[in-house]
Amino acid sequence: MGNSNDSVRRLYYLKAMSSIRSALLVSPLFALALNAAEPSQAQLERQFTKTVAPFLAANCVGCHSGASAPAALDLKQYTSAAAAAQDYAHLGRISARLNAKEMPPKPMKQPPDEQRLAVVAWVDAVRRTEAKKNAGDPGVVLARRLSNSEYNYTIRDLTGQDLKPAKEFPVDPANTEGFANSGESLSMSSSLLNKYLRAAHDVVDHMVLTPDGIDFAPFPMLVETDREKYTILRIVDFYKRQPTDYADYFQAAWRYKNRAALGKPNATLDSVAAESKVSPKYLKTVWGILESPEEAVGPVAKLQGMWKALPAPSDETVRAKCVEMRDFVTRIRNHTAMQFASPVVRGLSATSQPLMNWKLKNFAASRRKFDPATLRLDTDPPPPPDTPLPKMAGLGQEAAVRWAAKSKLERAGDQDLVIPAAQKDKYVAAFARFADVFPDNFYISERGRFFPDDSEDKGRLLSAGYHNVMGYFRDDTPLIEMVLDEKGKKELERLWLEFEYIADYTTRTYVQYYFNQSGEILGTGRESGSKRPEDKAVDSTEVIMGLRDQYLAKATALPTNDPIAIQAINEHFARVNSTIRDVQKLRKDAEPKHLDALVKFAARAFRRPISQTERTELVAFYNELRTKGGLSHDEAIRDSLVSVLMSPEFCYRVDLSAMAARPLLQNAASTKPQPLAEYSLASRLSYMLWSSMPDDQLLAAAAAGQLRTSAGILAQTRRMLKDDRAKALATEFAGSWLDYGHFEDHNSVDRERFPTFTNDLREAMFQEPIHFIDDVIRNNRSVLDMLYAKHTFVNPVLAKHYGMPEMKGKPDEWVRVDDATPYGR
Repeated sequence: MGNSNDSVRRLYYLKAMSSIRSALLVSPLFALALNAAEPSQAQLERQFTKTVAPFLAANCVGCHSGASAPAALDLKQYTSAAAAAQDYAHLGRISARLNAKEMPPKPMKQPPDEQRLAVVAWVDAVRRTEAKKNAGDPGVVLARRLSNSEYNYTIRDLTGQDLKPAKEFPVDPANTEGFANSGESLSMSSSLLNKYLRAAHDVVDHMVLTPDGIDFAPFPMLVETDREKYTILRIVDFYKRQPTDYADYFQAAWRYKNRAALGKPNATLDSVAAESKVSPKYLKTVWGILESPEEAVGPVAKLQGMWKALPAPSDETVRAKCVEMRDFVTRIRNHTAMQFASPVVRGLSATSQPLMNWKLKNFAASRRKFDPATLRLDTDPPPPPDTPLPKMAGLGQEAAVRWAAKSKLERAGDQDLVIPAAQKDKYVAAFARFADVFPDNFYISERGRFFPDDSEDKGRLLSAGYHNVMGYFRDDTPLIEMVLDEKGKKELERLWLEFEYIADYTTRTYVQYYFNQSGEILGTGRESGSKRPEDKAVDSTEVIMGLRDQYLAKATALPTNDPIAIQAINEHFARVNSTIRDVQKLRKDAEPKHLDALVKFAARAFRRPISQTERTELVAFYNELRTKGGLSHDEAIRDSLVSVLMSPEFCYRVDLSAMAARPLLQNAASTKPQPLAEYSLASRLSYMLWSSMPDDQLLAAAAAGQLRTSAGILAQTRRMLKDDRAKALATEFAGSWLDYGHFEDHNSVDRERFPTFTNDLREAMFQEPIHFIDDVIRNNRSVLDMLYAKHTFVNPVLAKHYGMPEMKGKPDEWVRVDDATPYGR
């Protein structure tokens, strides 16, 4: 399939090589020529009158004159050398065309070489004179809007989410040099302004108000389920990132034990934990039980025997043996874990929230305990297979039978649970010690509707298992006590606080419960509902405690009801009420923090400190939205953020000079070139290297005046080129310079004829030059590599297409191939 694909790439290759050669060959010669002795302005004027004007009149003006002149080149305006110099952009083309004998075009008669070369020399002299005259003067730098790519990158760095809001914008027009980031081309039409407004709203739809500020989610946060998804996934992701695999700890302990043989005699448990990426705190606990005085009986004794039998460092089976140890631990803990049922109250479901929460609380508090009833004495006969199965409260009958039968069969076949009757006390103590070190679960991330039987009900993350009613319950005490350090504990507490604050899950669970499940109090059946109170909010203390009293009345109605239900009911409603009150206060206390975060957001968006006037106006706009617009706090913050994103200070790049940035010094302004203001210089640098806004470190350097020195700029440049954001330099700048930035715009490959040309291959072809140029820039390689290098970069998809040896890995994994010439690269 190579021919059709490669024709597109060959076109871009030839255009790229042409651009590179122009940069490498023409520019240095032109730079050297700047130092040559040049004619004076009077001499240029005389040469123009004597040689150039007659030549143009005889050979060029006939075509190139008037408003419709070819290439927009009106040579009639060249009335003097000074007038010609005003059309500096065209002079280079005139010189190149005359030098190549392309003008006048065939079949017109070519002028004598002596005249042609004299005009070329004069044009080059004018260009050199003008270049010297204006050296160091950038000219007028027009204010311009952010390009589409700059807008996307800036929103990414401003919000922390790669939202790409400019994907629906029209393609940016390029200037005559092929770059789409110049003021001449980046204007703002009324239709584009509407797209910017829509994009700003789309970005703000991702806003999340936290107890301390403003954050942004990777997806829109528009309804309650969005907020739940955002907070739940963050907690579950935190759980999954924690090192809780027992095999990892056994292997880390083995590495420490054999540290001398492994060439690290000075290793410590902490250093081994860091290298093995496990918790140093829990590794010490595991090490303690493995290396403690040898146990005589029970699971610790067996585990210590497996530990001592681990192979020597030269044996590659150590991981498999550690996995066997882990499987032994998890099996014993699964079979000996404590089990609880909801308190029984006639007329109330076992999954009623007050009763279910009591059961869940006991599960959470007993992760490091074991149930002695799961042990079987060697003098006891095995239970007959047809023994009636107990009904587990909190489960449906069918689920209860299935779960209890499976659990009983597994335990009955576990010989490690059979203990000598004469040594029962020793074994119970040994199992207790074992359970204390190895919890049955470090955390629970999901529960089914028939918890603890979750085998056929997956995906209910952090669910409390209230059958079909939404609700959540936290169970992670062993993780906190045994694995997390102080930083991890604070992060987890923060995540659960934000779950409560952002998703308001306690209030929503209670309110839904009140209307869906509280019908059982009235004897009208499960989930039949109750009427809304007419004079009180459903989440008010009076209504909550009134419902509590109804439940207490039912729990005390019959002497056969479980008396623990009274405690369960009191604890449940007290927790619901206190949590709702705490969150209400937290929301009120957070409002000033959100306003401060709004101001900080504006400063980051404007890429400079904002003035007191700007701060006052922004807060006044928020207050007006609240008072006159009748918006909620959340809505007013959203609209205020939109106003920031629609401000010209964000949408436009206006690089002011130091003088223009200080209004009090306007009267001292000079017509000579002025240095950029500190923050404008920071933006100029960041948009060159990253195509995005300055980061905090660059802004701090600007504030300290460090960008006023070459050393300061060089230090920041070196730092920024090490950042992943510097890939934008290869993507945007080099993509425009070498014209591969539009590769993805071409759709000329017939997918039916060439089915191996997939989207992954197309993307890999686009990424290859980016990785190549990025490597040249980041590693300060010779620019000649772009002409003569034999190496390239490939991922597995591209390696297969080029016929290279098979590469393992994902499509985003790239490697350097030092000699790609055998593959036609």
